[in-house]
Amino acid sequence: MTVRRLLAGAVVVLLPAAAHAQSADDGNAASRFLRDVARDYKNFLSIENAEWLTLGGAAAGGAHAADEPVANWVQTSQPSTWVGGNEYGSQWVHIPVAIAWWAIAGLAGSEKGADAGRDLLRAQISVVSWTYAIKYPVDRTRPNGDPRGFPSGHASTSFASAMVLQEHYGWKLGLPAFLLAGYTAGSRVIANQHFVSDVVFGAAVGMASGRTVTLHLRDTRVSVAPLPVPGGGGLLITASR
Repeated sequence: MTVRRLLAGAVVVLLPAAAHAQSADDGNAASRFLRDVARDYKNFLSIENAEWLTLGGAAAGGAHAADEPVANWVQTSQPSTWVGGNEYGSQWVHIPVAIAWWAIAGLAGSEKGADAGRDLLRAQISVVSWTYAIKYPVDRTRPNGDPRGFPSGHASTSFASAMVLQEHYGWKLGLPAFLLAGYTAGSRVIANQHFVSDVVFGAAVGMASGRTVTLHLRDTRVSVAPLPVPGGGGLLITASR
């Protein structure tokens, strides 16, 4: 199933739940969502994300020295599987959860919750796109011999959601989400599905995607207007998001 189909289906599902939270003059909810997704692709190519991905690339490069030793240890020692990591990191878990989060929050009248669910879905669309845009041309062989190991999609998917939750709710949800993402990344190494550097760079791609879709939370606008007061005047300065 393509990202385009996922996107279309998600928008159709969410329209009944989320439409009441949008003002009528904002236009169609689906077209707004599509415009935001398109803007996410544009905003991903930013100096800030270049810095994040450069750091992620440097960390992956540093972890590269451990790739073969860790893979050899996994193959010879066969450590116990980290239960649940493979399932939690799947996009087929995170996308339905994002849709449900948005729909339920919208039905409950929680604008904050609906906004978070909407961003979770946008983050998944973004991170899946960029992960596979890297996977196919790089086509790195996994430690088990399978293709397209770099970067880890499970790591990028789970770290994207963790970053969105951290941006919306702070560390009360961000910390457990990041711990789950780290557990997922580790589980992929233990399962012999990825090298250490695969999951390290996957985490960087995920966090960059999560930060991109939550740009509006950090986009503070300042306006200045004249303010008449008795005996003189002044300026009214307001800051909003």
